[in-house]
Formats: sequence, C-alpha cells, structure tokens
Amino acid sequence: MPETAKRPYSSPLRAESARRTRLLVRDAAARLFIDRGYVSTTVRNVAEAAGVSTRTVFTAFPGGKAELFHEVLHAAIAGDTAAAHTPAPRDGDPVERILDQMVGFSTDVLERAGTLMTTSIESSGADDDMRRFADEGARASAENAMTLAEGLAAHELLRPEISVQRAADVLFTVVSPQVYSMLRRQCGWDVDEYRNWVKATIRASLLH
Repeated sequence: MPETAKRPYSSPLRAESARRTRLLVRDAAARLFIDRGYVSTTVRNVAEAAGVSTRTVFTAFPGGKAELFHEVLHAAIAGDTAAAHTPAPRDGDPVERILDQMVGFSTDVLERAGTLMTTSIESSGADDDMRRFADEGARASAENAMTLAEGLAAHELLRPEISVQRAADVLFTVVSPQVYSMLRRQCGWDVDEYRNWVKATIRASLLH
C-alpha cells in the first residue's frame, strides 16, 4: 500500500495566536519608531516592549527591523478599513466639496502615518532600507498628486496658466509629510488649522 502523504499540521488556534503575536510586535514597533526613530530602535527593543523574545520577533517578521517598519507604515497608511467615512454634503460650493474630499483624505492619511513617513525620510541618509522606503513613498506621492491634478483639470478647475504638471508639483509639496510635520508638530497647528490652510493654499495657487 502506498504511503499517504502527511499533511502539514494546521490549527486555527495556532494561526490566531501567531496573528495576535504579530500584531503585538507590530504595535510595539510602531510606538518605538515614533518615539525613538528607526535607527535608534533595535529588534531587542521591540521584543522587550512587546514582552516577547527576539526569536519570536524574527519568527513573526523574518525580515527583521526593515520588514517591521514596512508593515507598521503600510498599516498606518491603510488605517481602519472598517471605519465609516462621513459622506461629503451634496449642497454648497462644488469646488469646496472637491477640496474637502481631497484634503480630508490626505489629512487623514498624514494623521495616521505622517510621523512614520517623516521618520523614513529623516533616516534615509543613514540606512539603505529607509532610503528605499522614502523613495517609494515619494514616487507614490508624486503619482497621487498627478492623479489629483488631472482630476482638477478634467473638471476645468485649474486656472488657464496652470499646467497639469505645475498643479501636480504644488499638490506634491503642499500635502507632503515634510510640510505636514512642520506645521502640525513643529508649529503646533491643530488639524483643522492645517486642513484649512491646505485648502486655502490650493485655491490660491491653482484654482479659478
């Protein structure tokens, strides 16, 4: 009789335990990356903060600190997918509605992930992984800015002298994590002040 191939052992309880451990480690790493920065945070620090061994950290994240940061950053950018978004009102100024949606979305992302984005930028000169993350983030931001600029042009909202590329450059700068960090963290603006400034700047710089 031929041998029956052994199936790999799989337990829902074990899988759930691994998922919880991964989240525990990720959340501990997020706090440390924000408080200490990337370069000053070690895997041992993360293990101690999470109350696990360094071996457990590497089991959950075989890529070590770089994989941890990547996971932390993308989780922050994604946010809570179950959270309901408040729909924009349908009455009033249509330009204001578009700005509310555009700036509201970018501000929400920066509130969740802006500090981590800035960490990757500030650490890019000292770490190859951080340089890669910062470059990837800049490319993604530039692509998003171009998409928004093309949307404004499609709605004929840009002033005649403003090209789509110029609009994309302005949007890329105004909603950058660097500007966000300067105004929210260094200057102490609250989120409404920041959001209103971004909308006013886009209006004054680009729109009819």
